[in-house]
Formats: sequence, C-alpha cells, structure tokens
Amino acid sequence: METGTLYIIATPIGNLGDITVRAIDTLKHTAGVIYCEDTRQTRKLLDHYGIATATQSLHTHSSPRTIEGAINHLLAGTSVAYVTDSGTPGLSDPGSKLVSAARARGIPVCPVPGPSALTAIVSISGYRGKNIAFAGFLSKKENKRKAELSALKEFDGMIVLYESPYRIKKLLHAIKEVFPGRDLLIGREMTKFHEEFIFGSIEKLISDIRDIKEKGEFTVTIFNNKHDIKI
Repeated sequence: METGTLYIIATPIGNLGDITVRAIDTLKHTAGVIYCEDTRQTRKLLDHYGIATATQSLHTHSSPRTIEGAINHLLAGTSVAYVTDSGTPGLSDPGSKLVSAARARGIPVCPVPGPSALTAIVSISGYRGKNIAFAGFLSKKENKRKAELSALKEFDGMIVLYESPYRIKKLLHAIKEVFPGRDLLIGREMTKFHEEFIFGSIEKLISDIRDIKEKGEFTVTIFNNKHDIKI
C-alpha cells in the first residue's frame, strides 16, 4: 500500500487573502488531516475558506507520540498537511521534526510555498547584496542573546531576526552594543491592519525607543555590509 504524502503548507502571516489557490485546494481536498500549532488559530483560516478537514494539534511541547500519530496516518495511506499559526513551517516550529520523521520512513514530503515574514521583509529591504543570514528567535537569556549576536557580527550581509513584543526593546539594546552604527529595518504586524515599518540607525531607534509599540510580532533586519541602504 502506498503511503500518504506530507504537505508542508505556508499560510498567511496576517492578511487571510495571502494564501495560494494550491494551499486551499490541498487543505480542502487532498489532506485527510491537518496538523497545526494551534487548532483554534488554524480553524479561523479554515472556516474563512470553508475547509472542514479535521485538525490535530502539533506544537513545540507535543510529545513524540503526537509526531508518531501523524506518521501512522501517512503510513496508512492518508495524506497529512502541516501548518503553523502563520507563515512557512520549518523555521521556528516542530515542522522540521515531522519532516525528518517522515523522510526516515520513506514518506514523500511536498512543500506548498507561500507567505513568509523572512521573504516579505527581504523584498522591501532594498538590500542589494546576496548574503542573507536568518537567525530566527534569539535566546531569551540576556548573556546568551548577546553571544548569539556577537557570533553574527562577522557575517558580511543582511541578518534577519524574529522577536516578540515582550523582548523587542531588549533586543534593540543588545544590537546597539554589538552592531553600533548599523542600519536596521523593522517590520511590525506585517500584512495586518496595523502594519508598520521602521528604518534607521540603531542609535536613532534607541533614541526613539519609547515610540516603538510593544504589540504584535516583529521581524528585524540588520544591514551589516557595504551594500547597506542609506536614507
């Protein structure tokens, strides 16, 4: 018996209109079950597009048994879709564990590309170089976060980070210590109603730090080479 296929599907990072026709078709007609970080969050998207496919939770704290359950569906011939709360899976979520488990069993894995905060911020950065480093979420611990930034200091290109509203100001202060004089582009609530972009030197951002709204998700880019854009 043939196995099902594991579909890794990108979903909107905010605006529900930012989803591909292929993603909708796969979620509605191809997948027998959808595994997601938060079933309540994903259900909003599914209801919006009239998708009734059953959902199962698979998040960072899920046990290995949950991943094994998804693998069993696939081995039984049922195709499985995996989505995160927003964007493209496999970066800061358990999607990579599911993919590795499926590949180890010889189960086909198929990407259904689409929205991504990483590619969205790069597309409007004006960056003219080729080198881009994605570091995702840095450590919550101050010393480790600074060490992670220091390890990126010698990278010749643009560095992209994700951050929560609760730590964005701490991250900016750490960037000022490690990357003095560098320009940054910050995207907040991208594609959503309160979408905001802030560009300037790290010193300027620190001087205006009270104006930064600590709401929504942040994508932060550090321009760290000769191709840096200037105001």
